[in-house]
Amino acid sequence: MAKRSPKKKPDPAKRLSDFLQHKGRDEPLPVYVLRGTDPYLVDKARMAVRERTIGDAEPGLAVAEFNGQEAGLADVLDALRTLPFLAPRRLVSIRDAEPFINKDTRPVLEKYLAEPSPAGVLCLEVTSWNASTRLGKLVAAKGLVVACETHEPHRVPGWLRRHAHDTLGKDLTFEAARMLQEYLGNDFAALTHAVEALALYVGEGERIDADAVDALVARGHHERVWALCDAVADVQVARALELLDVFWTEGMQAPQIVGLLRPTFRQLVRVRALTDSIGLEAAMDRAGVHRAAFDRVRRAVARFSVDDLADAYQALVDADLDAKTRPSDRMAMETLVHRLCHPRQTRGLTAHEAAGF
Repeated sequence: MAKRSPKKKPDPAKRLSDFLQHKGRDEPLPVYVLRGTDPYLVDKARMAVRERTIGDAEPGLAVAEFNGQEAGLADVLDALRTLPFLAPRRLVSIRDAEPFINKDTRPVLEKYLAEPSPAGVLCLEVTSWNASTRLGKLVAAKGLVVACETHEPHRVPGWLRRHAHDTLGKDLTFEAARMLQEYLGNDFAALTHAVEALALYVGEGERIDADAVDALVARGHHERVWALCDAVADVQVARALELLDVFWTEGMQAPQIVGLLRPTFRQLVRVRALTDSIGLEAAMDRAGVHRAAFDRVRRAVARFSVDDLADAYQALVDADLDAKTRPSDRMAMETLVHRLCHPRQTRGLTAHEAAGF
């Protein structure tokens, strides 16, 4: 008789969607572990933990943030035991926490979690988590592991439709949601930015259908975004401005243009950051890059350094904020092109200085 394969143990982590549904209803726990690699989902979980821990209090007074590479155990424990100021509790958050959780700190963390401080909440952000260790069992007993990832791609269209309805007041059809997933993969940041761009594209209309996705994402726009990305990587300012002109002459305003560019650059940032540790192919898979875009992402990653991409993405974040207040400002978009082509050199310059670089 053939041996039965052992049953896979159920994941003890709570799904992010379930966690978000109750984010304001429960007392905060002493410890949270945010497990996952998608920056957008981790950020959503982080904000939910913050809201649950400090409410409307000023984060600058009630939140202590550390990086796992540099965090000192004594500093973390001091922060957890420090009484909060004008807040119900103090949140101590450690990003990229794996280097912090090592053979030296683990026994001390286990001792701390046996009797956690009533004044502090510890939040650890990790890419993976072993629930079978003593520390893992203490976290399960005292706190919560939140799975900031999706292992069920078939749920993505439904999630997108709820996001469009609840956040933007739009009816995203199931077919449109499936098309977005096909073109952009399961990168939630890219998907949500695409939905926001589509909401702007349809204007006052409440419905986002497959035709809108086809017009904004699938046809020339998607190709043009990559063409602009190529021009930026090759520092071809004139070519990048020509492509910007095409968007502009088609009636698109600044928020729509930034909304198209931002997901691509965010995905490149993530791929570039992961490449050194897990290799390019695995990084593209983990970042949700669509197979059809592999060659283009591969070329872009080879041309950009990590710092260049970080600076370029910051330029897009700044342009996004600017575009929402000045949607018809052509100068702002031209400045963005110069900042994308010369990310480090134009850092800190005024709009006129950057445009003349």
